[in-house]
Amino acid sequence: MKTKISLLGVCLITVMFVVGCNAETSGSEKETHEIIMTHELPESFFKHDYMKQFKDLVEERSDGRLDVTIHPSGQLYTDAEAVQNLGTGSVHMVWPVSVHLETLAEEYGVVNLPFALKDEIMLNDPQYRKDLTNLLDSFVEDNGIKVLGLMRTAEGIILSNQEISKMSDLSGMKIRSVGGHVANDMLGAFGATATSMPATEITTSLSQGVIDGVNTSPDGWANVVGSAASHGFVVPEMQIFTYSIATDKAWFENLPEDLQSIIQETIDELIVDQWKESIELDKQHLEEITNDFGEVNRVSESKLDKWKEQTEEVRKKFEERHPEAMRKFKELNEGD
Repeated sequence: MKTKISLLGVCLITVMFVVGCNAETSGSEKETHEIIMTHELPESFFKHDYMKQFKDLVEERSDGRLDVTIHPSGQLYTDAEAVQNLGTGSVHMVWPVSVHLETLAEEYGVVNLPFALKDEIMLNDPQYRKDLTNLLDSFVEDNGIKVLGLMRTAEGIILSNQEISKMSDLSGMKIRSVGGHVANDMLGAFGATATSMPATEITTSLSQGVIDGVNTSPDGWANVVGSAASHGFVVPEMQIFTYSIATDKAWFENLPEDLQSIIQETIDELIVDQWKESIELDKQHLEEITNDFGEVNRVSESKLDKWKEQTEEVRKKFEERHPEAMRKFKELNEGD
């Protein structure tokens, strides 16, 4: 009888131990991980829409193990401040314009070089997107940042109250730049002078002749500059502005591997849809502007080689400063 009780006791203890272990494992699997995201734009901008899509998808795909909070309109940080605060635990993910990462590591400016990106390749070649992301990530990883991908901001456009139809028209102009060495060098290659100023001062500065032009996006023309500029000038694919999807490297790599995969796969999926929508939004903004108050000149395909030749000095300057980064970027683009 004592033997039977002892065996029964052992069995009960074993069952309780197994159940306890399973409960502990189950609890670990259901542990919630917070993602704090921030951006400086109003909720009406399409970047917020894509952040919201990201939130909904990763929360659903993780069965609630990822809990995303989005702080729009600079309520938490501006994008530049958020980049600086990655690693503090106060923010985990930010999607700034790529020039903000160029300020941390000048090598990152390779993605901002004239004619660096092509819409067709970015849309249709996932391996290229992955290789480019890995290259950019290598430039900022020592800053505690991990880059998960690029989204398209817009195609660049130069605005003015005087018509621009050829390269010589830019000579002598004082143009508000998007910032960064690369963008400033590009304007300099055309004989223009780059200057920086807050977006809030652009309209007045154009009206008063303090600046002659603005390097911006179709969205910037529609929603910031407005009718303060009557002419736009586009060199196709000379400037493809991007957002870099940046995360706190240590935070991301400490997530369970399946959650890392959910985040990365969701980003990869959204990038293609967003890139397509950005192209369409550029067309939509310019159509509305030309129907209302503005005119746009666009360089023809047959004349693009002249612009590529003129901006070659921008690439050479970059290569002199960062030969290894340029070598790797050239290797990435061999055969394209």
